[in-house]
Amino acid sequence: MMLRLNGKTRQASEPDAEAPPAPVADEVRSVPAPPEARAHGTRADTVPRAKGAGDKKHPVSPQKLDWAELCQAVGLDSDEKVDRLTRLLVVHSLLDRLVTLVLATKIASSSESEVAPGIEKALADVAPLPMPARIDLGSALGVVAPAVAESVAEVDRVRNRLAHPKPARGRPPWDVGDIEEIASQAACDRCVRKGIQAAQDLISSLRVRWPPPPQ
Repeated sequence: MMLRLNGKTRQASEPDAEAPPAPVADEVRSVPAPPEARAHGTRADTVPRAKGAGDKKHPVSPQKLDWAELCQAVGLDSDEKVDRLTRLLVVHSLLDRLVTLVLATKIASSSESEVAPGIEKALADVAPLPMPARIDLGSALGVVAPAVAESVAEVDRVRNRLAHPKPARGRPPWDVGDIEEIASQAACDRCVRKGIQAAQDLISSLRVRWPPPPQ
């Protein structure tokens, strides 16, 4: 093909019939990120997923998830670590409810007000408070002893580290395996003992038999 540009005739380049076609979008593949970038990334595709987890449109029943794989992904790479996590969370859950109950019982039974709230109203008011606020209130009202308050606060700090881990550099942000109470049986046992003793003291203040009698 001949083209006339600026008064001169030039030969236009012909397309190469044998040139390979440009790749379409579906054929393009992204280059994998380096391991460290993947570890600290916050993209959705870096979040640990268990086999068979499905998607938003097709959720899968928890009974069908590969829980062993999911535990591995968050740093619980042994049965011992899973057991430690379970014990710590169970003890924290028990203390959370006991602190709320002793506070609500004290408020509901208070004789300082002619319109003292009932136990259900007191529970509803106290339960949403953060644990540190409930501990301080219980100490101020004299229903949580100083030693109990210290132990409950320690268990709560451990629970917060589990819920909001700060893993070492190079570890994914959801990894809890390096937390002391998960990595060490001795540290876990120490925290659990303090929590159980605090729970027994709180139960004693409620005059409730513990453990409960068999049905």
